[in-house]
Amino acid sequence: MEKIATNFNTEITYIREGQGIPVILIHGLDGNMASMFSLKDALKHSFDVIIYDVRGHGKSTKTNAFQLDDHVDDLYTLMSKLEIPAAHIIGHDMGGVIAKHFSDEYESMVLSLTLIACDLVESVHGLNRLMVEHQDEIEGFDKHEALILLMPYMYKDSENAKKWLQHQFIYSRQSSEDSAIAARALMGFPVFEKNIEIKHTSIPTLIINGEHDPLVTQETVEEYRNAFTSVHVQSFSQSGHAPHIEEPQHFLEVLTSYIKSITTMQNIKLTE
Repeated sequence: MEKIATNFNTEITYIREGQGIPVILIHGLDGNMASMFSLKDALKHSFDVIIYDVRGHGKSTKTNAFQLDDHVDDLYTLMSKLEIPAAHIIGHDMGGVIAKHFSDEYESMVLSLTLIACDLVESVHGLNRLMVEHQDEIEGFDKHEALILLMPYMYKDSENAKKWLQHQFIYSRQSSEDSAIAARALMGFPVFEKNIEIKHTSIPTLIINGEHDPLVTQETVEEYRNAFTSVHVQSFSQSGHAPHIEEPQHFLEVLTSYIKSITTMQNIKLTE
C-alpha cells in the first residue's frame, strides 16, 4: 500500500499489482478500495492493476469539502506519477461517474470505460429514494446500519454482498460527516441540471448492470445510451447493485473478453 500527494495537501492511497496493460479500478460512494480486492486479485495475473481510495474515502485524505473535479484531478495525478499514459478504467457506482467525467477531460488517457451499476443520470438520488421507501425499517439506524438492513432490496445475493460490505468496514469505516461531504461532491455533477446532456464520447464503453438493482433501472440506461458512440450493455440476471461481487466469474469473463477485444481492435488500427 502506497500514497501519492495530489493537490492541497491531499494524499491518495493506492495498491498496484500485476503486469501488462494498465487497468484502474474505482470504488463506489462510501466504499473504499477493499471493495475491489477480489477483482484486483483476479485481474493481476493478466494486467497491471491499480486500485485506490478516492479522496474523502478509505485511507486517503478526508477534507472538509471537495468536488467531482477534484476526483478527476486526483486520478490524473495518480496516472501521471505512476507513469501510466493510458488505461482501461473500471468504475462501480460513484467510481463510474468519476471514470466518465475523467474520460471527458482526458480522452487520450482512457483505453476503454467499464461502468458497473452506475447511474449517470441521478447518481445518489437512487439510494435516497430507496431509503425513503423503507424509512420505517431503517428509522433510528445510521447510514451504515441502514445499508445492511436494505441489502435484501439492493442485492440478489445479499449474503455475499453483506460479507463484501463488512470487509470494507474492517478496512475503513466512513463517518457520517465524511459520507455527507462525499455525497455533496458527487451531486455537483452537471447532469443534475436536467437541461444538460451527458457529454458524448467515442471511447469504447461497457455498461454492466444487475437486473435486480433498484438504483439503476433499464430505463435509466436507455436515457444515456445515446451518449456513447461505441457501447456494449450487459445485464446480469443474478445480480443487484454489485454484479462484480454477486456474479464474480461471469463478470470476470465478460470484462476480460471485452478488454481483449478492445485491445485487438486498437492494435489493428495501429497497424493499418
